[in-house]
Amino acid sequence: MLFCASVPDEEVSDTLSESYVETSVKQILPLERLASPVSVVYLNELENRCIDSPKRLSAIVPNLHIPDYGSSMTSSIYLRGFGSRMENPVLGLYVDDVPVLNKNAYDLEMLDIRRADLFRGPQGTVYGRNSMCGVLALSTLSPSSYSGIRASLEYGSANSLLARFSAYGKTKKGIAVGGGISYRHSDGFYENEYTGQKCDPYDALSMRFRVEKALRPDLYFENIFSAGALTQGGWPYRLYDPVSGSLSPTSYNDRSAYRRFNLTEAVKLRYEARNFTLNSISALQVLLDRMDMDQDFTERSMFTLAQIQREGVLTQEVVLKPKQDWKKDWWDWQSGAFAFYKHNGMSAPVTFKRNGIEDLILHNANSNIPEDVAGGYDAPLAIMEDSFLIGSEFGINTFGAALYHESYFTFRNWLFTAGLRLDYEGNSMKYCSDASIHYRFLPTMADWKPFSTLYQGSLTDHYVEFLPKLSALYDFGRVGGYGKARAFAVVSKGYRSGGFNTQIFSDILQNMMMNGLMADLGVYLDDPGKAVKAEDTAYRPEKSWNFELGGSYDFSRAGHRLNASASLFYIACRDQQITLFPPGKSTGRMMANVGRSRSAGAELSFMYGFRGLSVSGSYGYTDARFTWYDDGNNDFSGNRIPYSPEQTLNVRAGYTFDFQGNAVRALTIGADCTGTGRIWWDEANTLVEPFVMLAGADMRLRFRRFDLWFRADNLTGEDYNVFYFKSVGNMFFQRGKPFRWTAGITLNI
Repeated sequence: MLFCASVPDEEVSDTLSESYVETSVKQILPLERLASPVSVVYLNELENRCIDSPKRLSAIVPNLHIPDYGSSMTSSIYLRGFGSRMENPVLGLYVDDVPVLNKNAYDLEMLDIRRADLFRGPQGTVYGRNSMCGVLALSTLSPSSYSGIRASLEYGSANSLLARFSAYGKTKKGIAVGGGISYRHSDGFYENEYTGQKCDPYDALSMRFRVEKALRPDLYFENIFSAGALTQGGWPYRLYDPVSGSLSPTSYNDRSAYRRFNLTEAVKLRYEARNFTLNSISALQVLLDRMDMDQDFTERSMFTLAQIQREGVLTQEVVLKPKQDWKKDWWDWQSGAFAFYKHNGMSAPVTFKRNGIEDLILHNANSNIPEDVAGGYDAPLAIMEDSFLIGSEFGINTFGAALYHESYFTFRNWLFTAGLRLDYEGNSMKYCSDASIHYRFLPTMADWKPFSTLYQGSLTDHYVEFLPKLSALYDFGRVGGYGKARAFAVVSKGYRSGGFNTQIFSDILQNMMMNGLMADLGVYLDDPGKAVKAEDTAYRPEKSWNFELGGSYDFSRAGHRLNASASLFYIACRDQQITLFPPGKSTGRMMANVGRSRSAGAELSFMYGFRGLSVSGSYGYTDARFTWYDDGNNDFSGNRIPYSPEQTLNVRAGYTFDFQGNAVRALTIGADCTGTGRIWWDEANTLVEPFVMLAGADMRLRFRRFDLWFRADNLTGEDYNVFYFKSVGNMFFQRGKPFRWTAGITLNI
């Protein structure tokens, strides 16, 4: 069930057992005392609604939008009006207190997730980088709190299959051991008319293994190992004709696919001293992936990209908290230190094919050759190769360290929070791009002449961020003798990291090659001072200040249960990172700090229950606009920020018939509606996706040891778009998934 911030957390129990489970190492306060809105989804609700990846949380959490497009690599996240199609996210992801530092790994299999907590608003003081709009904290089942066997098998549309098995328990020596494995397959939902095959098949294998033991009465040890591998197609984009407004079927000729292997090895230690608790979380993360993409997405042989990443990450965090005997009645606190190092060895070769050579290189070059030099030839410059490779190799190092502290002061009904974080981050990049061709200038050259271009060097960047937070919460206590009400106000700062644009290097080398060819002929085109260079590819951190007012209300009487919360927010953002496409028939894209913006909005959440009836809902409204935008070519000040929806809506109702039998125990039926829109697709606000509502329904029949269930999504078969982009001057959309169903059996022993 979806809960608001006021759900008591001090005695929250695991969904499958009655034992107490700590939410997070950093969560020192119970949820109802947080001066920040938070949505909590427990295991039963995750499984009932088939929420098997973070993308399925869209709209269930107010103002959260994670569109399902492209592939698992394109985990773009938009929250409260902000987000990004590429590079660093605005939402931090933690799994069992371990930060996931590459958003390519955000689209994970949610295997045995006990609960998902999404904290909205900047969480920079405690979580730091890339938590500018919030943090999603996932907690998995612990063998110390749950013992048993879980298994499930499901089948659905597009020949989709999911099989899971997990087991948890304790040995005679007091070692708690548990883990699980899952396999997922789908034939795909979208057909590539050029090949006559589905372009988005999917196969994935995931596993997790967890060991916990008290090494001494004052020292507790946890080891969590997880790994996953997937291979899939994707990118079912349709060409858009702006004149007729029509969309062509998906049809492209070159391979587009994504493969990924990732693993995480984490060691958690908790030391219980007399007066304080010290938690240490150490982790090693490895991500190996490869993306192959037909970048023009047409039947023409233009150009393709292969991006290969070999990334390793080390993280270390230490959190110090006082124990109950050391706490003051009026003061509580936590302090921490965090450090990380990430190395990414990336290859991103671009292969230019015949149509791309003619349209993107030769056409531009020949159109700039004077007639008296061209010697009567319409296309005097020619390239021998039918295809050639622009190689790009990068060695990117990112490292950082942080110190933070939060204090919590209680005065009667008031709770004040004051926090500060000091973040240091550094980046360095070595780059090497090269290409070799043979060319001929027809008026004067009888033979082909070799020509090579090499561009290499290194860049560094460093910055320091101060991330303060001030909040106040007032507890009204009982209102009307039955319910509890609270109100809060918070001011906080967040940021997402800067970095380097690697995808623009093929454009840089392409321009260098064209200019070099022409200079070899004595024709000089562009002013070298205006050309994009490596130093222009660095972009700064994006920073925001968040101002928020909110409140919550809990009510319980005679079997009626109501939990509701509401908040108003205003976010001021500077150095906004915007994805830019160079003008004309360009091949690349780049991130640049060309904007300032503000976002104002509201969020509502509620949950009501009475006997077998449960009703929950969430609504988010955001008005996010550029207050300043100037990329040197356009001024979009005052326009809506693209890709982030204006509204999100989710309403769900369910009823459980309790049979109280030994064989058949209960029947639960549920229905929900999820709405998203409007979405502006471009900074000029010329293309808009209207508000769309998607209906879903499910049914679950519970037996003593197993459940039978059925789930259907997009019941009315709505035709809507989830993504828009431009490539080589063409415009593309991706259609959302059609009607689909899933049925399965779940076993709990």
